[in-house]
Amino acid sequence: MGTFAGMKATRGLIVNLVTIVAAAAIGFGVPLGWVWIGSQLQGESGATTLSFSVAVLILAGIIATYVAVLFFAGWVMARLGVGAEATGPARSPWMQGMTEGAGKNTSVSGVERLFVMTTLLVSAAFWVWFLFFAQGGGLPAA
Repeated sequence: MGTFAGMKATRGLIVNLVTIVAAAAIGFGVPLGWVWIGSQLQGESGATTLSFSVAVLILAGIIATYVAVLFFAGWVMARLGVGAEATGPARSPWMQGMTEGAGKNTSVSGVERLFVMTTLLVSAAFWVWFLFFAQGGGLPAA
């Protein structure tokens, strides 16, 4: 009985670590990858300026990559049968009324959890950068 609880705790820890690593890769790797692609397309002339077409390509590439990641993660979850035990149409907890989920144990799917973690991780990194490392500092002068 004790080994089952230990295995479940280890599985939970591994899932959390994989979620954090995937969130960092999605939150930082995708935008930085597209900025790098844009820098390669811009060439030497873009040291101080950015052409509009390259900026649009970077933005569209980031959005398309996020959509592709969402579809891929959903496909993987469907292939693994994650969430298949749910009955009826799935509704996210934030799409339900206050009394609709009363007494039910609602949880978010792995894809939702991944993107929520990505948002939290990137937001925290932005605020650390803004408050402590941005040129001139993010805090007003006293």
